[in-house]
Parts: sequence; structure tokens; C-alpha cells
Amino acid sequence: MKTTAAFFVLVFLTAFTAFSQGDNLIAKNSSNMEIKLREMELPAFVGGQEAMATFINSEIKYPALAFKQRLEGTVLVNFRISKEGKILNPYVSQGVHPNLDAEALRLVESMPDWIPARQNGEPREVAYQIPVRFALRN
Repeated sequence: MKTTAAFFVLVFLTAFTAFSQGDNLIAKNSSNMEIKLREMELPAFVGGQEAMATFINSEIKYPALAFKQRLEGTVLVNFRISKEGKILNPYVSQGVHPNLDAEALRLVESMPDWIPARQNGEPREVAYQIPVRFALRN
């Protein structure tokens, strides 16, 4: 719902996994030889974080009741990204209000496919979390 009172949504990504872009875990065996355990590339929204912010800003609809009650907050939505880049089983892990929670969930469910995570060059299914911030400007 677009109204005269402006609202903005700040989106930042937090990986639910303990990996960072291009993360390498290296172990040393008893002869002090390095052994690469894994190389992980995180999944990515097509076009990057700016494209995701644009998508969210254009698709989000501040719920009328939440707007009227001046509700604000950050909803955490967890999901899995399949080997094919599909969003699987999204759910609200930390809610603010049922109306804001439902909108954040709807938004994630409507996202296009992602670029899947890769480990040692192979696609991997991974867990992911996105915080969706609802804020009203005064």
C-alpha cells in the first residue's frame, strides 16, 4: 500500500550458514601438509544486493493495519536455497506482528530464483536468512 507517508525498507543479508564468500577451510595433518577441506561460494540474488533491494522496494506492500498502527520492526525470514537456486520452505524465525510477518514471508516467496551456492564447484543446498526491515518515515 502506497500512501502519502513515505516508508522505506532497509534490507541487509545475513548468511544463516557459517560460510563467507569464497571461504576456505584448511587443515594440517601430522606431517604439516595443508589439506583444503572445502571451498564455498554463497548463493546470490541475481544482480546482487542492489538488485535485491530494488526488488524488495518495488514489491513490498506495507500492510494497512500495520501502517495505521504505526508498527515498525525487522522480520527475520529463514529458508533454504536449493541446488537449482529455488527458495524452499521459507518461514518467519523472528516476527514483529502477524501482518508484517505475513508480508515479509510473501515477499520472500515471490523472489525469483537465486544463483545457488557452490562447494568445490558443485551446487549445494544451503540455509539462508534475510532480515526485512519495516520502517515509517515521520
